[in-house]
Amino acid sequence: MGPNMGRVGAGLARIKIAFWLLAGALTAAWLASVAGGTLPKTFWQARGLLIPFSGILAIGFMAAAVLLAARPVQVERLLGGLDKFYRLHKWLGIGALALAVAHWLLEVGVRWMVGWGWLTRPARAPRPPGPQPEGFEALMRSLRDPAGEVGEWAFYLMIALVLLALWKRFPYHLFFKTHRLMAPVFLALVFHSVVMMPQGYWTAPAGVLTGLLMAAATVAAGASLFGRIGQSRKAAGRIASLRAYDDNAVLDVGVELATAWPGHQAGQFAFLDFDDPEGAHPFTASSAWKDDGKLVFSIKGLGDYTRRLPELLRVDQGVTVEGPYGCFDFQGAAPRQLWVGGGVGVTPFIARLEALKGRPQGDPGGEPVDFVYSTAAPDEAFIARVRSLAEAAGVRFRLHDSTKEGLLTPEALKTWAPGWREADVWFCGPAKFGETLRKAMTSDGLPAGRFHQELFEMR
Repeated sequence: MGPNMGRVGAGLARIKIAFWLLAGALTAAWLASVAGGTLPKTFWQARGLLIPFSGILAIGFMAAAVLLAARPVQVERLLGGLDKFYRLHKWLGIGALALAVAHWLLEVGVRWMVGWGWLTRPARAPRPPGPQPEGFEALMRSLRDPAGEVGEWAFYLMIALVLLALWKRFPYHLFFKTHRLMAPVFLALVFHSVVMMPQGYWTAPAGVLTGLLMAAATVAAGASLFGRIGQSRKAAGRIASLRAYDDNAVLDVGVELATAWPGHQAGQFAFLDFDDPEGAHPFTASSAWKDDGKLVFSIKGLGDYTRRLPELLRVDQGVTVEGPYGCFDFQGAAPRQLWVGGGVGVTPFIARLEALKGRPQGDPGGEPVDFVYSTAAPDEAFIARVRSLAEAAGVRFRLHDSTKEGLLTPEALKTWAPGWREADVWFCGPAKFGETLRKAMTSDGLPAGRFHQELFEMR
């Protein structure tokens, strides 16, 4: 129903480490590149150091964000899942914006203050006589003015695009289109950075590190501009079936693929593109992979677009499936499992039940599983399907109807699954409830690394 996500506690710790490692590496590279090694004694000396430092951090963060936007599956498991590195992508984008603002204030803002008479610039020492620059150095000097102007306008556009991306009420299909403008904005800022970076930095660690980041991210930006992101992981197919559950606004979309699909694990998700202006959306597969080219996605009508899907989609309509992605894989070392699905978060558990049908206690290892599904809109046919799958998989199932029983509480969960402290807990549902549940359980004896949660947010 929503994108499959990963393990919250450990995953967020990993991306925090990645964020600060990048910041530390860029800072260390800059410090190793600063000539002289003496502390600045005046504001103007400090400004002369901080302009390139803030610029290096800003373009380094933005380059890393562009790389992650290209969905490199090579680092997905390292960072705990696509949701985790999209969260890191968001942090890097915000960090790049903050650093770019600092860079702009130091460069342009200070110039304005000089013009307004608020600051007095010291007289510049005359340039010592000598041969005029030639070749590459002369070219870089001739490009400084246009590079400065390009960088300034790209900065203003960057502010607008980041703010739109952070504005939750901005329609997804417009966000999808406007966010693609980040690629040309980034390329403009690469041009600005290459020209404006002090020449001595290019043979020092700062230039080497930022140069590598910018080169790799330039390739990723090109892939975005030409629509090549995820191209090797796309499969084409058609809609084979549609089934709507009116009482809980869920639509089962059956897909039959015509091209190769690598297969997926229960709990993983894919981006679906129905060839409409909305663009691709992430949805969790609610079917186990049987190597027959058939997939099912259970899509909850939450927003304007997903609510209209029953009217928009038709059997035999073309669809592109990109994936699979995600690390919500039900793999853990605990002797038992507790699954908690809240509202839209039942989908990965349906896929897991499909995969485990007929196996003892629902798993090859035989560990017992308790599955609690909480919903405010129980559709009888939908619940009957889930209950039947749970019985076939040997999973103990309990429905919590919040319209009759109130909100699901951590205390109730602990009562229904008395062995929860020895379990791996897999949660998919509303983020705030997941956070409440995680805090209550970990403070009462559950190891933090055994609580696995989907995050859902892709922007």
